[in-house]
Amino acid sequence: MPDPHRIQRELCELLSRPCYASLFHHRNQFRNPKHPPETPATLAARTTKWIMENNPLLDPVTVEERSRPGIEFYRAHDGGRDIVRITAEKIHLTSGTLGGSWVERSVMQTIWSASQRWEGKGREQRFMEILGAANFIHPDWNHKEEIACMQVPHGLTVVVIVGRGNWKAMRSQPDSPLTPDKPLPPGKPVTPKITSQGDVIDVLGMMPIPGTYQCIVPLFNDMWVRSVPRGSSHWPLLS
Repeated sequence: MPDPHRIQRELCELLSRPCYASLFHHRNQFRNPKHPPETPATLAARTTKWIMENNPLLDPVTVEERSRPGIEFYRAHDGGRDIVRITAEKIHLTSGTLGGSWVERSVMQTIWSASQRWEGKGREQRFMEILGAANFIHPDWNHKEEIACMQVPHGLTVVVIVGRGNWKAMRSQPDSPLTPDKPLPPGKPVTPKITSQGDVIDVLGMMPIPGTYQCIVPLFNDMWVRSVPRGSSHWPLLS
């Protein structure tokens, strides 16, 4: 189990560096005025709480900075459709471009190479399936229609929490009675019952082994994120 006290402390120490002041200013400039301003301490506490509640990463989990030229992070998303949809059985909460969970370019390249036996649209579909399985992306949370890329400008750094993916991120939450007039309950949407490693295999067809290395990026500028066009010669990479 990752140590939440260490993660929160190291996050706060790094996010308190002067180089991140402009990112906090940007975030607070566009925040909901009903919410208090974000600070390194509040963001570190909130991010750590999310990690411990959702189990996205296996230990060891490290808190690092990325500062090399040409940093790129990628994530699958739903292409802007069905952002929230409620039925009598479950909440469908789909995935957008600005989430906190990403993989580095090297992971995308490895998975793309693993799909080389397929061609054309078949290869694209197979790539998305492998990406979802390798990162434990539950199909009810993310339809994996499109790819987004975060390009960190040269000379800037980002703080990342790094670890291998954990199948427990997909474990079911307690059922909640749902009606369209009720607000969304906290936490994950209701999902098919995933309570054990056997369920991961039988229900989702995934292997509950350690996943690829993932990065949780708690602080970035949304202007760094752009879509990777389908049909481009570099897809699934931006360039």
